Formats: sequence, C-alpha cells, structure tokens
Amino acid sequence: MNTKGSKENPELEDHKSLFDKFGRRIPKNLQAIVCHADQSFRLDQPKLNWEEDFASRILWLHRCLGIDTGVTAEQFKAETERLLTMIWDNPQIANSTNGVCLPVILPQCVTDDLGTEMERYLDGVVNSYTETFGYSFDNCHEGELKGNVSIIDGSRHDQLVSRMKHGPVIGIYFPNPLQGFSSDASREQMSTLPEEFILSGMDALIAIIMYPDVLFVQRDELKPVLSLSALACWSDFHLLDSEKTDDNKLGFANTEDASALAHGNCSSSLLFIG
Repeated sequence: MNTKGSKENPELEDHKSLFDKFGRRIPKNLQAIVCHADQSFRLDQPKLNWEEDFASRILWLHRCLGIDTGVTAEQFKAETERLLTMIWDNPQIANSTNGVCLPVILPQCVTDDLGTEMERYLDGVVNSYTETFGYSFDNCHEGELKGNVSIIDGSRHDQLVSRMKHGPVIGIYFPNPLQGFSSDASREQMSTLPEEFILSGMDALIAIIMYPDVLFVQRDELKPVLSLSALACWSDFHLLDSEKTDDNKLGFANTEDASALAHGNCSSSLLFIG
C-alpha cells in the first residue's frame, strides 16, 4: 500500500491543502487551543502491500473480538485502494496520507448502545495487547460504559454508527493528524473538512486492536495517547483518552476541562470513509 503518492505533486504544498507535508491538519482560524506537535513522538507506517498483509489484519481482528466480519482480504485491499485514490485525487486532503494511515474494518453493531459496543471493543483491545506482548492489563471501566456514552454534535460520528448498524464498514484511520489539538479544537475543525472525514471515537479502539504493533509502541518514555473526541461519557464535557498506563490498566481520562487542554503527544484521530 503506497501512502506517499501525494508527495510527488508539488501543487499539493500550496495554500489549498488542509494538511501539511507531514500529514498534520493545518490549524486555521480556531478558537480552541492547539499546541505544537511533539516531534520526538512518532508512529511508523506498517507495510500493507499484498492480500496476505490484509488477511493477517482481518484474522487478528476476528480472533481478538471473537467475530467474523465476512470481509475478505481481496475486498479489504480493493476498498482501501479505492479510498486512498479518492484522497489522492483531492488536492485539499492528499497530504493527509503523508502521515500514518491504517485501513480498518468497523464491525457491524450488535446493539444500539454505544457504551456496550465500546466495552466489547475494549475486551478486544486487551486481547490484542496480551497476544502481541505476552502480558495483559486490566480494563478499568468494565461494566461502566453501558448507557453512558454519547456522540458529540458536529463530529459526524453518528454517520459512521448509522452505517455500522447495516454491516461492516471499511475506512482509512489516521491516528495523529490532529496531534497537539485539544479535543475542542479537533471538534471545531470538522466543519472545514470534506464530509468523508469522521472524527474518531469507537473506530480508534478497532484500530488499536488491528494495529497493536503501531499504536501500542512506546518511544522515549512517550506513550501513544489517542483522544476519542467524537464521544462524551457521563456528560458532553468529558474527554475519553485511550492509553496504556504505567500500572498496566486501560482507562479513560474523565475531567470536565480535559477537552480544552492540548498536549504535544496527544492526538484526536480521523476516519475517512467513502
């Protein structure tokens, strides 16, 4: 999977681009806080060139979640290539693929309650981590999310959930194009992105399951911190942060002012669906 095609076109570096040459969203005219991205923190793009590469990610998802999405490696690869072509054909967003981008399969929802779905995904995150690294961590919120998760207005996450109710959805997940953006800033910038972009929530957990080798890697004592900025828990002011804590517990930040804070190694995510 070639994700660097946009670099070959110098026209993509002009003022029309919504993403810079590193794949980071260019912050313009935002009222909420944005800070500089911490350049010592990085993620590595995995190689996804052959159907076998896509098949291994599918099997891993199925194994960790205990499901069968029904998506074949051929379908996964073909839809990934179609979506990437859509991105590259749009000069405003083509630079987004200069950053890490991960094809994902969002399973069909089995319930209308987002908290219940998330708890199922969190079990998959624990399984993925244990299988990959040989030791586990605890889910701090087991049984707590049911009935307590809602979607932030303007995040477009409701469009994703609506599609997931009818079957699995394939998308391109961008883990850190909003690195250094507060959750409020991440939400604010959605109004100027093409409609195919969704602010991430539940999809971030699926990406963590499918790519533990990318999203769980720690460098220079910096852990990946992914803000699930499309979602609110207990009230619309709460931020959900997915992170591996020092005592091997999986938890979410839950403070009313967290959505206004910006950190250089923290990022909301974006999902592109066609």
